Amino acid sequence: MDLEWPVTVGLCLAALLAGFVDAVAGGGGLIQVPALFAVLADPATALGVNKVASICGTSAAVARYAREGHVAWRRVALAGPIALVASWLAANGLISAAKEAADAIRPLFAGCFLALAAHQVWKALRATEDAAAPPALARPAVGLAFVAAIGLYDGFVGPGTGMFLFWTFTTWFALSALDATGTTKAVNWLTNAGALVAFLSRGAILWPLALSMAAANTLGGFLGARTAIRRGVRFIRLVTALVSVAASVYLLGRWARG
Repeated sequence: MDLEWPVTVGLCLAALLAGFVDAVAGGGGLIQVPALFAVLADPATALGVNKVASICGTSAAVARYAREGHVAWRRVALAGPIALVASWLAANGLISAAKEAADAIRPLFAGCFLALAAHQVWKALRATEDAAAPPALARPAVGLAFVAAIGLYDGFVGPGTGMFLFWTFTTWFALSALDATGTTKAVNWLTNAGALVAFLSRGAILWPLALSMAAANTLGGFLGARTAIRRGVRFIRLVTALVSVAASVYLLGRWARG
């Protein structure tokens, strides 16, 4: 399938912005996936291209966060395999009942995103007070259960995975906002990889477009991670809140269209 160059350029610009947003707060798929669906008739091909581009952008973000010491690799080693397997199972359709349930309860996911947005705004407004507060108590067993559920979510729904992971790592693993963001990117890379393996096995990749968007998403991921590190915790939380609202609107729109 050959696309006209203005269409390809437009998709690459969407990928650039998606990579930036995803590196800061997660939710880059809210930009990239609708753009691909508007151009590509086959949903599997659109999702396959999205995963190629996303994993490249996430790689750039992980490298940038890791260089600054903001990836908790022990947490990645613990949570990453669970997230990868869950995403792979869901993307392969091996948990069809879960997929049907997800389609039916999109409004519940939308409500979760609105709650997440409110929580992040509240935390951002209390940033100075939080900095002086004692660290939260880690509950990794609960966190791993959420990681498994989020991996499934990424495999059969997708948009907003990074935001759910960010909340999980700050809440249940007691990581700081910057460390949670970097760790989220590493685990999100694995959920992308799990889903991508499923799409590769079906041959559902339009490679010229995928590689072009991957380059743009990589640049966006690098710039987004750099900006988040420089601007700090409040910036990350406010962007997360904004993208969470967008995720809620997106999911409600899909639910309304049936």
